[in-house]
Amino acid sequence: MRYARLFGVSVGILCTLWSWSQLQPGSPWPSLGKDYRNTRKTTLGAPTNGSVRWMYIEREDRARCSPVIAADGTIYYGTSTALYAVRPNGTRRWIFSNGLSMAYSTPAIGADGTIYTIANPQDAQLVAINPNGTLRWSLYLGGTDVYSSPAIGPDGFIYVTNGAIPGGYLYCIHPNGTVRWRLFLDVEVNSTPCFGEDGTIYVGSANYLNAVSPNGTLLWRYPVYYPVRSTIVRVGNRLFFGAWDSMFRAVSTSGQLVWQALLPGVHEGGGASDDAAIYVPSLTGELRKYTPSGVLQWRAGVGARYTLPAIGADGTLYVVGHDGVFFALSSNNALLRWSYTLRRSTPISGAAIGADGTVYLVEGSGRLYAFGPLSGFLMGGADVEGWEGDYEGLPVTVQFYQEGELKYEMQTTLDEEGRFTLENTPVGVHDIKVRVHRSLTKTVPEVHLEEDRTPEIRVILGNGDLNSDNVVDDADLLMVLMLYGEYNLDYDLTGDGYVDDAELLIVLFNFGATGE
Repeated sequence: MRYARLFGVSVGILCTLWSWSQLQPGSPWPSLGKDYRNTRKTTLGAPTNGSVRWMYIEREDRARCSPVIAADGTIYYGTSTALYAVRPNGTRRWIFSNGLSMAYSTPAIGADGTIYTIANPQDAQLVAINPNGTLRWSLYLGGTDVYSSPAIGPDGFIYVTNGAIPGGYLYCIHPNGTVRWRLFLDVEVNSTPCFGEDGTIYVGSANYLNAVSPNGTLLWRYPVYYPVRSTIVRVGNRLFFGAWDSMFRAVSTSGQLVWQALLPGVHEGGGASDDAAIYVPSLTGELRKYTPSGVLQWRAGVGARYTLPAIGADGTLYVVGHDGVFFALSSNNALLRWSYTLRRSTPISGAAIGADGTVYLVEGSGRLYAFGPLSGFLMGGADVEGWEGDYEGLPVTVQFYQEGELKYEMQTTLDEEGRFTLENTPVGVHDIKVRVHRSLTKTVPEVHLEEDRTPEIRVILGNGDLNSDNVVDDADLLMVLMLYGEYNLDYDLTGDGYVDDAELLIVLFNFGATGE
């Protein structure tokens, strides 16, 4: 009998462990939190360099949500007038509109590709949309000031909260749109939940962190007495969340406080985790890194207020400052890798990362940005005026510009025919500047680089820029005179190895010339 009871307990335990496959299989970023634990961390894709791959906007609209990404690469996001589906190349797939705002809710993508989002935050509906852009069903939720997002549990049900009174409920909804159960939690429930290994739902409310069983029973609640509106992040058996009392807390999955830290301002957006650390923004704009045990490792004043961080496969943190600057930071030490100033209003939510590493961000005006990964290709060639020697081994510098700003620089060498090939370049449309040895630069405008195309450029370069300031002037002439008669491969302009009359003539002939 003892063995029988143990076997029965084992079966019961196994039956409560979920398969963790109810979010869309193959989707690189199917929900606000990216996974059931709300880590907002991907293991996919190449690094980025801050180049804009493309921008998409249908019309100026209010947008306060994050994008999500389907298994086929389609990007979904909502605005005050519609839900948009955009292809990975930046073209529209479809637009769904029911006359209600979908600006505040980040969609979630189910196992069959159905998109779930909340419409009309002042009298909410949960809307289910087919992958082809047609309405599957809608469910009235009610409530006011509903700013949370749907979460799909490992059991395949959709979990959603409905804001303030007459809201205050956590709903569990069948994929067919019928209510399985609902549970009143507080005078306001505006948090996006995460899930435990056993399917327990962890969600914030006006005064508590709540733990709810998959059958709708309240298991425990941890008192905060201030609104908990952030996403809840789970790492192992610890839950991490912020609240309006400016405290960031770690609470065990059994409801016990593990540690807490005072932030410089209210925490509302949510954090991100790579399991080794938690990354936390605050209303004052400071981003912090804590270990799971509560040790502060660094803080960075990047102006990140409401936005949720996203973590790339290489550990890069992507976060938006309140002044509209999009930052890419090292998670190790918060050093800036790149930044981009957005054109319109500041995003309120966070970025999502595609399977190839493309970073997607929705601006507050409804503009969708795609920041491309370093995955492009470029073939090129160069002829240097006055060079009579072998081209093989000559150094080449290739610079990639957008809107006059240097985005990336690569070095390589020419082959015997003056050609070069570059891999892992930026993607998107760039003005490309090429420089070979001591030449002036030459710009090739509007070169479109992508993973699936290899553009080819060839340039004729002016000669004589010995000090690499992109102009042939007195400094270059003086350098020729100082080195005159020497064998010097570094400052040779013709390929014979010597600085002599040929170099002097090239500098004099090109005197005053500048790179283009």
